[in-house]
Amino acid sequence: MALTRFGALAELVAQHDALRAIMARCEQLADELDASVGDPVTLVHEIERLREAFAAHNIYEERILRPVLLAEDKFGAVRVDRMIEDHKNEHAEMRVRLGSAVTADLRDVIETLRAHLEAEERYLLTSKVLRDDVAPLARH
Repeated sequence: MALTRFGALAELVAQHDALRAIMARCEQLADELDASVGDPVTLVHEIERLREAFAAHNIYEERILRPVLLAEDKFGAVRVDRMIEDHKNEHAEMRVRLGSAVTADLRDVIETLRAHLEAEERYLLTSKVLRDDVAPLARH
């Protein structure tokens, strides 16, 4: 069964919402830890949950991003490839930064990740990209 661009992008939004919920929980646990009432093990587990959700999101996003972008810019394959490479590099940097055990670093990477998700949504979720009148994406 084919996945439309609208369906693919709706799934991205759902994944972004799930990531935001985990990020909020991480921040809550970091606040508790900083106030000496939290459990570091619980925070570490939640950070790992965020890392896993982010990795799964990246796999999905990187699979659908090229077809979605090329559907709007058929003559810009080189430009799309560059955008995707830059995007992957941003993801790799955030994955590394999520490995820090310092709560201030965690808050910083969460802020960066939130900005990244918002930028994706501003760019990808425009009415032009959400049009469903072009060939659907193939499911892998």
